[in-house]
Amino acid sequence: MLKRGMMMTIAGVCLAGTLTGCGMAGSVLGEMADPTVIAADAPFRGSPSEKFADGASGIVIPEAGAVGSFSAKDVRAAMETSSRLLQAAYLDRQTLLGGKPDAYAALLDPEQRKTFLKDLDHKDPKKDTRGWVNSFAPGTTELVGDVIKVQGKLSPAAAKDADGNPELRVDYEARFVYAVRPAGRPGPIVRVMSYIKAHHLYWRDRPKGRLRNWDGETADAWSAGIRCDSTDAFLRPDFSLQGEGDGPVTDAYGEESAPMKEGECGSVEEI
Repeated sequence: MLKRGMMMTIAGVCLAGTLTGCGMAGSVLGEMADPTVIAADAPFRGSPSEKFADGASGIVIPEAGAVGSFSAKDVRAAMETSSRLLQAAYLDRQTLLGGKPDAYAALLDPEQRKTFLKDLDHKDPKKDTRGWVNSFAPGTTELVGDVIKVQGKLSPAAAKDADGNPELRVDYEARFVYAVRPAGRPGPIVRVMSYIKAHHLYWRDRPKGRLRNWDGETADAWSAGIRCDSTDAFLRPDFSLQGEGDGPVTDAYGEESAPMKEGECGSVEEI
């Protein structure tokens, strides 16, 4: 089996402004709505995300059928693992608040887990694996309420590794919308969105062996509603409500994000 390297992080960048945001490869900001509009008891009211499902129920697992040499049971198991990986990376409270991402690490293949934990919070941003999950900078952010809005889908497909051996690929695309406020001090409630489009790979080293999994390359990813000046992989919401984007303005809920250059700070219309 081909030994894979580290999971590739973001091909897209962060967004800000009417939307603000930032990912591992850049940032995007936009003008936020008046903070008085975002109420603590209904933080998603008036947002397109209000129609999203709550939490893990928003990650839709389609009916499983056989794919290539993988049985329907294998495909179902793979998609359930993919769902759990997304939940651990984007919904786990300990991870979101900047703690150790134990839930995510536990689901990784042992080979990939070793790399993930070895470089977690590495001082070199190019090596830091914290960006594999969503974590707000410790002590900066509180989640408002118990709900995170989610819209996600999984899609299985047959694939092959570099040696021509069969693999099962689970493509996924998802949006996660968080309502947050400053931790331990007065401040507005704002919304932050993270978008991810990537895949997981599954295979067996031998017939009837364990179905292994790998968090694969990212096709596109960004976060909106966060500051553009972060120098590490932690997310820092833009509580200033001013926005600082100088790149293209895009629709965070659209089919495609606006093309951006590495490190560019763009804008979104709303979260």
